[in-house]
Amino acid sequence: MSINITRTSAPVGAVITDLDLDSISSTDQAELYQAWLQYGVLVFKRSVQSADHQMKLSRMLGETVIHPVEYMRQKDEPMLITLAANEGKTVPEDDPSANDVIGIIPWHADLMYTDLPTRGSVLRAIVIPEEGGDTGFMDTARLYATLPVEIKTRIQGLRILHSYNQAHLAQNMVKGSSTLFPDVIHPLVYVHPEAGLPVLNISPTSAKALIGLPDDEAKELLDYLIKHSTREEEAYRHVWEVGDVVVWDNWRTIHRAYGHKKKYPRVMYRTTLRSDMRTGQYLAA
Repeated sequence: MSINITRTSAPVGAVITDLDLDSISSTDQAELYQAWLQYGVLVFKRSVQSADHQMKLSRMLGETVIHPVEYMRQKDEPMLITLAANEGKTVPEDDPSANDVIGIIPWHADLMYTDLPTRGSVLRAIVIPEEGGDTGFMDTARLYATLPVEIKTRIQGLRILHSYNQAHLAQNMVKGSSTLFPDVIHPLVYVHPEAGLPVLNISPTSAKALIGLPDDEAKELLDYLIKHSTREEEAYRHVWEVGDVVVWDNWRTIHRAYGHKKKYPRVMYRTTLRSDMRTGQYLAA
């Protein structure tokens, strides 16, 4: 089998079309994994037809794990979580809130508010709104590479404090306690252990403070890094079709949900891939 891989027009990501997951060889699986490392984000079109296919693709890339936020898990398949603003419910067009935008999640890396951020995720579109609902992706290895030399020098050896409470309050599609996890500290820069690239390890939604600098200098530098890391011109913005699957390398990307109007449903299924790179330390410890 020849895998059809086409780079996106953005600085991150590639598209794979018409992949037959039922007959994929071990050689093709290895090529797929290398493409994931190379491009950071893989978009699958007309390739994943079912939850079984999604699980199969996920296990080609890593070990699936149960998401730590219990209410998101599916009862029949706990390795799958459902992402649906307003629980996938809609309101009539004449409802005063019908055009309110919901489901917005600012730029972030998954589970950066824990000591063990995920290896990656596999997201499949089940129900797509008539307009909106896009997802953006950014390459944090590129974000590091495009920093001025003097900034790279300043940030070497620094650590960053991430807050679940801050991330929770910034999202309008989640429920549950905002104190589920204590604050956690991660290195601000690390080398991707497989791709070998230095990464700006920033998750703007949960980034709370830089450790190792005077407060005023730390705030100024963090504000700069967040601004640098949220430039939309650096993003790949995926416009979903039903059945699309996007896989991202959480060790070298951040992503965001742009939201959609409340009168439209949007339902996504996601698997989470286990990480063996424990970069964080809880502040409470």
